[in-house]
Amino acid sequence: MSQSSMPFNDAASPLPRDRSPTAIAVDNLIRRRLRISDPRNAREVADGLQRLFPTDRLALEREASGLPLLKMPAIAAPSAASGPSSAELEQATDDVERDLKALVTNSQLKDVDAELEGWGQAIRGLIADGTAVARFALDPRSRDRAFAARRQLGDYARMARLVGALTPNVGSLYRRLAQSLDEVAALILVLIGESLASVGMNGGRFLLSAPASELQARRDAALAALRNLNGSTQDAYGPADWPYGLHGLRETLTRLEASGHADLRALLDENTLARLMDELLDRASVTNARGLRALGATAQVAVQRLQRLVHVINLEVDPETPPLASFLKALQLFIDAFQGSTSGYRLLFIARPPVVFYGLYGIGGPDVATQRLINVIVERGRLAELLDCYLGCECCEDEVICQVLLDKLLYDTDRAIDLITLGSDPAGNGEPERRAAAYGWLVQTFLANNQGCLQNACFSRIGELQGSLAGIQTGLLANSALAVPSRPAAEQELIRDELCLQRQTDQQWAGLVATMAPSCIRGSQALGAIDTLLAQALGGLTGITDPTTCPAASVTIPPTLETSMAGLTYFRFSDGTQPTVNVPLRGGLFRPPGT
Repeated sequence: MSQSSMPFNDAASPLPRDRSPTAIAVDNLIRRRLRISDPRNAREVADGLQRLFPTDRLALEREASGLPLLKMPAIAAPSAASGPSSAELEQATDDVERDLKALVTNSQLKDVDAELEGWGQAIRGLIADGTAVARFALDPRSRDRAFAARRQLGDYARMARLVGALTPNVGSLYRRLAQSLDEVAALILVLIGESLASVGMNGGRFLLSAPASELQARRDAALAALRNLNGSTQDAYGPADWPYGLHGLRETLTRLEASGHADLRALLDENTLARLMDELLDRASVTNARGLRALGATAQVAVQRLQRLVHVINLEVDPETPPLASFLKALQLFIDAFQGSTSGYRLLFIARPPVVFYGLYGIGGPDVATQRLINVIVERGRLAELLDCYLGCECCEDEVICQVLLDKLLYDTDRAIDLITLGSDPAGNGEPERRAAAYGWLVQTFLANNQGCLQNACFSRIGELQGSLAGIQTGLLANSALAVPSRPAAEQELIRDELCLQRQTDQQWAGLVATMAPSCIRGSQALGAIDTLLAQALGGLTGITDPTTCPAASVTIPPTLETSMAGLTYFRFSDGTQPTVNVPLRGGLFRPPGT
């Protein structure tokens, strides 16, 4: 057999012209995993395998020489590391179990034992899921699931306090369950912070915005859009079809050369673009802190070329072509994942005591917004302790209503803590911090309109309660020196949006409260008092039109040719609704009055 006919040699053998899509996909997979340029070059494949499996180099050499492979000893799966909060988490979980058992077995609650058992099943599932994924918070999806579990546990805690306040004689049992749920929810935050701190984040603020599995899909979407742009996967043109893809590619090449960015033309080659993306994916696949820190130090340099390509080409091709727009959108989606999410660095300061902030987690210590977050967390714990003793005598309906309102503010403080924790602006002026101001405004509204709740004869620590509420108000509203009614309309819109979300939630809970609580004090009265408080807070927003109206979420249908023609004919919008006033319709026509 001649050397030219041998199947493998050091020189790259020519590729057949009629290769199948499956063969091309396999070659791309080998290139990506072994980080080589030619998958048909045996020497490159061997070198790539040795790089990919450095600890098995001897085994590969023995295999190449015809000797049997070495038997590698089995490696035991690493056990979950026990952090400083492990003992507290075990205790809090046991507390939840005991409190659920006390409620289910209580003879006074025999009429709602089925509902309480349903609570127990849901709560156990949330605790198991939240504590499990919180230990892997380096993964964005795990971090999101942990925050979702924390929020749902907070919902159950608030519902337990609400039902307990409306149920005579057993209110303390419900409040003990709520207290245990708060402990678990707080420890989930600590576990997330520990997962970042225990692997040596060292104050780093780079966290991937998407998991590695999703990055692979974004990479494939960008390459598919590139093939559609250069015509390699486009269907044959019909006699009346315009070559949008080829026009976009030609105009892109011309624009890059004319603008002095000719080096970016290499990115329009599929192999070059795939290799650049695969290098980023290889670093992103290392799911530990050192890998993230290395990725954070190199990702911006790599994606800067992609950003330049999007910036130079965007809106410069006339007329715009769908294939080019799809390609640029796919590139932008891939770039977004490497911008780095800084919305979790404050968790380090929650999981670690202040004495170790210096040196280990940034020599400057917490920024202004993080320090306010720490202060709000301290005041939140103080408020919860005071509220557990507020309803000293279960004899006055007004005091029960006040207890419900104060428990509502405690729940809102937890939601504000979640928002500030996910913020990233050091001065506290980002959207999460401005949304958290909605709950500070609600506390301020309560203090201004419910002084009767701060005159409880059965509770001797009214001064401490008022001071704790004032501390929370200051911490949540300190992101701006302006009073809430004087803030810009855009910020007031965010505040209204948060308050409307709470209002809709409370309205949906009416049926559950009526089922779980007896009729001694009607649940509708308690929820009505909460709705009144929310309406007062919404009415105080003077920078927007009709602030007390909460717009309903509505998914509209994009206009098509048929719906647009029907709108012109029947004076209707594309979603089928008809305007009630003289407003301009699509197409420049107006609906005449009285028609």
